[in-house]
Amino acid sequence: MMQRYRLRVKGLIISVLAFIACLAIFLVLVFYTGRARADVTLDLKYYFLVRDCDDSTSAAVVGEVYSAGGAGYLDGESVILACYDAKADARRVCSLMEQKGETVHVTERELKSLTLRGDRARYGEKVEENAETAKSVARLLYDTANGLETGTLSQSLAKANVKGAADALNGLIARNTDEVFEAWNRTLYAVAADLRDVTGGLLFAKDVRYVQISLCCGLLAMDRCF
Repeated sequence: MMQRYRLRVKGLIISVLAFIACLAIFLVLVFYTGRARADVTLDLKYYFLVRDCDDSTSAAVVGEVYSAGGAGYLDGESVILACYDAKADARRVCSLMEQKGETVHVTERELKSLTLRGDRARYGEKVEENAETAKSVARLLYDTANGLETGTLSQSLAKANVKGAADALNGLIARNTDEVFEAWNRTLYAVAADLRDVTGGLLFAKDVRYVQISLCCGLLAMDRCF
């Protein structure tokens, strides 16, 4: 009887110790997961050619810019005409427009990196891959708009480029199945939908620039998506 009691007590002690060990491991994992972080390098920098406006004039300015061949992308208190990777290109176009009496200027925006914390830290590499793909798509759209503007790209080739850009973004969305990508996927989906819309008829350079600007602004806001 006593032997059986001792065995029960011993078994209970072992169970309690095992529970304490499991709890300690769990707490350690929670602690280190909570402290985990991943710094994602983005090195995003864009130069926007803009015209300033306010709430009362924004619609008119957008219309004027679009009619003149600019993108006409409304962004707060400014209307973006075009977006460039290189400052020299933006300044050159700005100078030409100023010589024609246009009131425009160049604004620089950048996002060097973003930080993922806790469980999100494990997605650092995938977030960086998303950014690189989106940057490449934005560059393709920039080159396509220039090709349409200069006549070096036919409608069929330009539309093929736009379709390829949409396919690349939809491919990202299909692979971004985890909840952490939900906000970023909404950005990609909106751009992909715009790309589909602009190829419905004759493709204009200003419409391609509009979608390129939308994607670049989305990239610069990636830190708010994660």
